[in-house]
Amino acid sequence: MKTKILNILMLLAVAIGFAACNDDTEPVLSLTDAGNVTEQNIPSTLVLDKANASGVVFSLTWTAPEFNVKVAQNYRVEISNSADFATTASVATTAATTYSVTADELNTAVLEYMPSVEEVSPIDVFVRVRCELNDDPAGGYVVGEQTFPVNVTPYPGEYPRLYVIGSIQGWNISSSNYFLRDREGNNVYTGELGIPNGAQFRFYKELGDWDKNSYGSQVEDAGVNITLTDGAYSGALVEGKGSWIFPADCEGTYNVTVDLTNLTVSFEYAGEYRDTAEDPGTGGDEPASAEGCFMVGNINNWSLAPTATEGQMTESYEGSNVWSATLNLPDSGNGYSYFRFYTKLENDNWGDGTWGSTTGADFEITITDGLGEAEVLEGSQGSFMVPTGTYEVSLDLNNSSLVVVPVE
Repeated sequence: MKTKILNILMLLAVAIGFAACNDDTEPVLSLTDAGNVTEQNIPSTLVLDKANASGVVFSLTWTAPEFNVKVAQNYRVEISNSADFATTASVATTAATTYSVTADELNTAVLEYMPSVEEVSPIDVFVRVRCELNDDPAGGYVVGEQTFPVNVTPYPGEYPRLYVIGSIQGWNISSSNYFLRDREGNNVYTGELGIPNGAQFRFYKELGDWDKNSYGSQVEDAGVNITLTDGAYSGALVEGKGSWIFPADCEGTYNVTVDLTNLTVSFEYAGEYRDTAEDPGTGGDEPASAEGCFMVGNINNWSLAPTATEGQMTESYEGSNVWSATLNLPDSGNGYSYFRFYTKLENDNWGDGTWGSTTGADFEITITDGLGEAEVLEGSQGSFMVPTGTYEVSLDLNNSSLVVVPVE
């Protein structure tokens, strides 16, 4: 029995010995060469220009650090406002050993050290390249242990915006005059909004498309009447096209908060009405209407706002009622552009001054021998459709005729 126990103990000792040997042969990662920044043209002073945001402001080239074992490497160009890099801001990442930094990339990083992205001042920063292993951004090795100082004057940035689209600004999906800001980077948008009596609106994260990035009172594209209690309202927010309809006696300026994380919205009366358009004169103070002849469709995001004049046409001579223009007709998403004509732009007045297809529905204009022809009908809201492109458009309202000629 003692012999068996002794044999077992000996086998255990041998196994432990083998394990220890295996552990000893596992390589421990160690840096054998820190690499070196071999070329750089970082100036001592940089004044960044928003008009040349995509322009290169400096370049770096380096040799890769070497290790005792093969390991995946990535590189991060970063800055700090202190030589010890106590806090860092990332400028760019790359798998190559050279990188050209643009004004926009550097500006975005520098703004992290500004008290406000809209209030900027010159700042001393330090630039370095850090090698990251196996896509692990924590730790890593500074290439060549080199840092480069530069005094940077950034240009002001902008807080993320949430746009207000509705009767306040003529239901123009391309109008950026009214918006809230996310000043804390927490997906909560706030701001003051002048709300007229009976106003109706919803919110959009991006402009130009009615069906994307829309937040409102409900999913369906229909308004929901709300009631203010002591001048305030709070409720749920959904990803959808339902708008809020304010009471007929609500006029005033309101503090608005939209939380896109928790999907809530609140309005709180803050004082007498004032126009809060970022560009006064193009929002609530815009002209009541614009007269002439206008193509309305994809070209101006189907807006009847008096300022939505992208499809404006020119009369051959005063009183001729013959109109023409060379227009770039954008894609609606299926390779075609849709449109009809109006002799007056007036918010939401879809039935007045309209000239459309005789079918009262979408009518495709066929291009034959380099031109397309169609008849127009006064009072019709039927649309025309042509393949996306640039066209010379001629409209004779005396003879109710339309001619479109593709421009090569």
